[in-house]
Amino acid sequence: MHRAFFALPVLLALTACLSGDKGDRTYTETAVTEGPLTTQRGSMLSNQSGRVLVPVELDGDEVSFMVTAKTDTLISLEAILDENGDEVVNWKDWLSAKSTESLTSAFYVYGYDSVVNWPVRDVDRSLSAGTWTARFTTLDEDYYYVEDVLVDYTVQTKTDEDLESAVVKVRLVWAEGLDTRNDLQQAVEGAMERWREVWGAAGVTIEVTEVSSELDPELTVDSVAPFPNDEVDYGGDDDDVTVIIGETINGTRGLYGQSGGIPGTLISTANAAVYISWLTNAGRDGEFQEYEVLLLGETMAHEVGHYLGLFHPVEATYDYYDALEDTVECTSWSKCEDQLGENLMFPYPLCSFSDCEPQGNLTVDQSAVMNLYTGAL
Repeated sequence: MHRAFFALPVLLALTACLSGDKGDRTYTETAVTEGPLTTQRGSMLSNQSGRVLVPVELDGDEVSFMVTAKTDTLISLEAILDENGDEVVNWKDWLSAKSTESLTSAFYVYGYDSVVNWPVRDVDRSLSAGTWTARFTTLDEDYYYVEDVLVDYTVQTKTDEDLESAVVKVRLVWAEGLDTRNDLQQAVEGAMERWREVWGAAGVTIEVTEVSSELDPELTVDSVAPFPNDEVDYGGDDDDVTVIIGETINGTRGLYGQSGGIPGTLISTANAAVYISWLTNAGRDGEFQEYEVLLLGETMAHEVGHYLGLFHPVEATYDYYDALEDTVECTSWSKCEDQLGENLMFPYPLCSFSDCEPQGNLTVDQSAVMNLYTGAL
């Protein structure tokens, strides 16, 4: 039993159209929006080395930025460069054989889009004015670099004078027919109260908008393109997180929930959602007891916590950890459950046949990651 994350104010719209040729590279800038969350979209061809250099323009007031790059081949983040062209982070520092910590899933080659939120942690905070760069690589199915691949990208930046409190807009999408069940609606309503309670301790609140859909309640999630969100109109904006309530995930009751990324994106991609199985959270009989309603709320808070950039403090193998200083690095199931079992992001719930231990704690560093998420406004 575990929670899996894989196999993420009024805006004034301006339009700037800049298109040109940089050598044999094409660059187009479109659809700029301004406000606490600023969005800029463009497209670019990968160069001869298979790299795409996405510019991130900062004026010095921003506290975080998010870059979403998507294409029709495999793509991953290689590095982030500051305004001087110096690398502030590189995938090699986190995916080497010696590394035992996770910082962002943007480094992983697992799909046709890649999302990075920077800074991830409070200790990473140092954004200076100028042009930063997110360097991505495009690869074929054999993991060879490929050139002349068209990559669509979105750069979003956040200004925020208060990084101890934030609001996350949640678009709660019901799979077909589930929003007509009164018992399930009551359970989800109670679960969201638990979610609000847990996140409130980190200074993060949620604003929820509910949406009906025709999605199959048996949510099908593929390892490369987990969900066809590009084909579904949720009526959302570029500042909300989609959470889908289904009956099961991939037809199994082994998954409580699943996040489309660590972090997840604010725009529409194949991975842009969090998936929740109400049936798994309801236990063997499929009927919610009070403790199972709380479990559902913690599952929702946990999975969307992944979407905002949080990893498990320790993986279930007890040898791999998050990159935060105030979550201990335990080495056995007994020590980890004792030292981290009450943490919201613990990799699995601690349940008996009649109850579950509360898992709602968040550390100072975990709270900082959530507040630095570009969509936490």
